Amino acid sequence: MKKSGSGRRRAVIALPVAALALSLPFVASPSAGAAAQSAVTAPAAAAGSGGQTIEKKQETLDKIAGRITEGLSESDRARIPGFTDIEVDPLHNSLRLHWKGNPPQRVRRILAHLPRGVRASVLPARYSKADLHAARNRLLRGGKPADLRISGTSTPLRITSIGPAVDGSGLQIGYDEDRGVGRSDRMDPLASTARQSTSSEVKAATDRLTGVHTTVVYKPLSVDLSSRQEDNTPWHGGAALRNPSGGICSSAFSVKTSDGRYELSAAYHCNGGNGVWHTYWGGRLIGTTDNAQRLASDDALGISLPSGQSAGRLYDGPANETDGYSKPVTGWGHNNVGDYVCTDGANSGVHCGVQISATDIGVTGANGVYRPDTDLAYSTSRTKDHIAAANGDSGGPVFAGVNNYTADEARGMITALDRTVTCPSSEYVLDSGVRTPWCVQGVYFVPIFQTLQDMHWTLVTQ
Repeated sequence: MKKSGSGRRRAVIALPVAALALSLPFVASPSAGAAAQSAVTAPAAAAGSGGQTIEKKQETLDKIAGRITEGLSESDRARIPGFTDIEVDPLHNSLRLHWKGNPPQRVRRILAHLPRGVRASVLPARYSKADLHAARNRLLRGGKPADLRISGTSTPLRITSIGPAVDGSGLQIGYDEDRGVGRSDRMDPLASTARQSTSSEVKAATDRLTGVHTTVVYKPLSVDLSSRQEDNTPWHGGAALRNPSGGICSSAFSVKTSDGRYELSAAYHCNGGNGVWHTYWGGRLIGTTDNAQRLASDDALGISLPSGQSAGRLYDGPANETDGYSKPVTGWGHNNVGDYVCTDGANSGVHCGVQISATDIGVTGANGVYRPDTDLAYSTSRTKDHIAAANGDSGGPVFAGVNNYTADEARGMITALDRTVTCPSSEYVLDSGVRTPWCVQGVYFVPIFQTLQDMHWTLVTQ
């Protein structure tokens, strides 16, 4: 039986206080008479000494960030002259703006009239987001990263990720040399000295090609995650799906198409076989892949539902939760560096306290499809089991808790991973009896705004 979120709370987290040591050229203090609040170290669902929860502070900071960025998505913020990036810090109730040149008067007015207890700083950036977008485009051919030819290598190197550095210092680029063929993504076949030499040559090439400073790191091709058990109509997000190839994936969000039909969203790379989707337990028919509602570059597709019904709700709790507990989706929001979010893959359940470390990244999936707009988040010391997801969580929702974590705000869909680790013994993985589970500390996810815009979908809410 499905249970509503009324009177019950999940996804409660305790967040660590990270020390900050910044030399700030411009600091905007709260308005006259406002008193700074203490950082909250208690669980996010409990009020700290300042009288506000982490959740409430993040909501306030995100609203301010939205005003500064004019409501634009992570990628579209490149249209703001001089803007580089913005970071929110709910633990310290503060904002950090990275800007090339002086912020316009519009932004300075916002910073001069901050809410009580909020502080903001502006740091000079070497490049604007527009500069770094233009530089990134120089590495693309036909909308995909070009291969790099380095002396001494017979096979061209593959660019696996490209993203602007948060502080505007340049581009951050990942690469691998063997294109993921014939080995695990967790194995690094080169000795450290050879790796350093290759990385140096890659950096020299990317510096030259882009015309900006680049930071290069060996990052094997991101492995797509494939995967609460036995859902039923109206279909929910965060449910375990038996995909058309027989494996496990996660449902994401309920959506409505431009012609008014209800569908269930999932990851494009999970599709295959005959295009028919079932519940992971029980094998109940969910629906079929809607070939008119899918987009590889957003790693998204819609499942056409014979029942015609999907609920604006997400399953919550661990992967072995069987009481059908779910929470309503109230809407969607943009992502900012520093935001705390929760991942909700069906194979490993909900993991909160996952913090966004970068936005506006282009990443290549294991299926070879370049996804130009993704965000990246990592588990923190207070995240359950210190992991963000497991193999099989593909397509799972990423959300921010609202209303004291009794409801969810959509933020994105899990598409790929970073930093593979051994799953802790305390972590329950739904399909562990079928294959050996492995876990990750970081997840790439496609921002929900991008998917809704590109697919012409409307998010189903309650």
